[in-house]
Amino acid sequence: MTLSKGASGQQVIRLQAGLQKAGFDLPQYGIDGKFGSETQSAVMKAQRRYSLPVTGEAGPTLLSKLGVSNAPLNMKTDKKTMLTKAVLAGIAIGALIVIAKKMRHR
Repeated sequence: MTLSKGASGQQVIRLQAGLQKAGFDLPQYGIDGKFGSETQSAVMKAQRRYSLPVTGEAGPTLLSKLGVSNAPLNMKTDKKTMLTKAVLAGIAIGALIVIAKKMRHR
């Protein structure tokens, strides 16, 4: 995954946090989740420090050097999984209540 100017979201937040942790300041906007000029400038400084091609884009090599996971975040799947588990738990509790009522009437 490569992040470049105009990108936004959780991956950019991870990048910005990694940049700051490595000592690359983002004094004006900080960690805001938006890959703008300030983030691009910090990325270019990091690329120079790590002897990488200075492109202004954060690719897998730079992300790795910064200790930033480039695995995509899949919040929709996570929410869907949580919802599924909640529904299944509700069904299981409902089934236990039905069984308990039947056993009390014996």
